[in-house]
Amino acid sequence: MKKSERIRKKINDYLFDHRILRGALDHGNAFLHSVLAAAVFAFGFCAFITPATADGLHIATGGVSGVSQTIALIMRLCGAPESITGNNTIQSVGYFVINIPILTFAFFKIGKRFAIHSAINVGLSSLFIYIFSHPEIGFTQTIAANTLLADHLLVRVLFGAICVGLSSAIAYRGDVSCGGMDVFNYYFALRKSTSIGKYGILTNGIIISSYAVVLLFDKSQPWEVSIISFFFSFLYLFVANLIVDAINLRNKKIQVQIITTSEYLAPVLIANFPHGATVVNGEGAYSHQARKIIYMVVSSSQVKSVVELARKVDHHSFITVTSLIQVYGNFFIKPVE
Repeated sequence: MKKSERIRKKINDYLFDHRILRGALDHGNAFLHSVLAAAVFAFGFCAFITPATADGLHIATGGVSGVSQTIALIMRLCGAPESITGNNTIQSVGYFVINIPILTFAFFKIGKRFAIHSAINVGLSSLFIYIFSHPEIGFTQTIAANTLLADHLLVRVLFGAICVGLSSAIAYRGDVSCGGMDVFNYYFALRKSTSIGKYGILTNGIIISSYAVVLLFDKSQPWEVSIISFFFSFLYLFVANLIVDAINLRNKKIQVQIITTSEYLAPVLIANFPHGATVVNGEGAYSHQARKIIYMVVSSSQVKSVVELARKVDHHSFITVTSLIQVYGNFFIKPVE
């Protein structure tokens, strides 16, 4: 056993016997994920999403932030003063208020830890949006005013999508969320045991469509602006959800096929992982020697450990790893607390 593995094992054994410390470290890890995700989201939102380009084009983000954008736009069209609709004030307040019933849903339907740290993320996101948009801070305005960003909406779409997608993925990796539609996307992905991204595209697609419709009533700009804004917003949404699915591995399933001569490998595998396995008797085509073919479906985060354990038991084993789109049946996923 390598030195790093021995140290990791000692730490895990120690934490197993100290439940309070283990819980504190777990909450600390979730809190750090919440803070980092909130900062990345607020930066992307203020620097790349909300400022208009030189042509007056806007990007709609989808989610609760997109709903807040739509509310701010409606208030502006109804004649609300710039002191209220400017500096992302409505977006900051609306982002927090709309999330209250959604986080209540998360508390009862997903998990207490998930809801509490998602609420922390939402509160910090609202705070960071306000801070980053404040004139005295100013660095996001300086970035947004850069000639490359101000004149090229496509560049801002890609940068904004990277920030927002990375923010959601960071939160998901800590078993928390960025609130809003991410809560519902996470809930349905858990229930269906599938990827989160497709649910994000569906729910957020409705929101950006609503923003585009409201933008049609802005008489200060030609109607073509609404159509162009919709298409760029949808591109932003697509890229952001691709990033989420690429980084968030919780619901991704992998089939591991192991060909071995060991009779003990299958019992060892199911003793170390909370998944079943199927063993098929086979025969080598060249040697005609009896073989065991083991089929096992695991989470993508477990693949490395399964392969390492299989190679330890039988270093002559032949292993293939295949990505799966969907799994039907009883597949164990660690519940969200």
